[in-house]
Amino acid sequence: MPNPFLKYLSGLASLVFPQVCRGCGESVEINRAVLCRKCEAELPRTYFEKVPGNPVEQMFWGRCQLQFATSLFFYRKGELLQDIIHQLKYKGHKHSGFYLGQQAGRILLREGMTNRFDIVVPVPLHARKEKNRGYNQSRIIAEGLEDITSIRVAGDAVIRTVYSDSQTRKGRYERWQNVEGIFKVLHKDVFRNKHLLILDDVVTTGATIEALCMAFSDIENIQLSVLTIGIAAG
Repeated sequence: MPNPFLKYLSGLASLVFPQVCRGCGESVEINRAVLCRKCEAELPRTYFEKVPGNPVEQMFWGRCQLQFATSLFFYRKGELLQDIIHQLKYKGHKHSGFYLGQQAGRILLREGMTNRFDIVVPVPLHARKEKNRGYNQSRIIAEGLEDITSIRVAGDAVIRTVYSDSQTRKGRYERWQNVEGIFKVLHKDVFRNKHLLILDDVVTTGATIEALCMAFSDIENIQLSVLTIGIAAG
């Protein structure tokens, strides 16, 4: 039974510290945060999860053997999704990542896909970068997805062993050189005979995700799929 005092405090907090939509600035329900329903509905969905052989799957053809791959939204410079992910990665807005993960979880539920996956693997950050940032943004997104779907997150069984420069201004070949061999699986037994859902915030060339997939290549009877929140689109 809901605690009436906690409900009162929640209502009082929303009056004193009203939460506003990052898109339009209008007030939103305190338990939703980040975006109002209207702005949420206007995020540029790809619907790739409905399309076999979609552009994300094609990105990895001949590079990784994947069961499934999708990006949920188009990620474009100057648009709302870029702002939300920027706030998550560089401004400490962890709640934005949790919210995006919840959105991803709801989409998987609607598509009846949650039973496919055994474990979610967020793309790891190097320990130094994670210490500087205070968290791994992909891990936060994964926790939001787990909150909706109950697919467990394996956030510590894989590490990034090499500190890489930013990928932002690199071409495809430079990106691959920058990430080749940078991941190490610490606990292989966790993943044996499992279907993994590799999760990241945005995919551009796929070089980082490809490198992570390669780190699992010697594990028995493993299946890999990929989900990102955004796909770079100009």
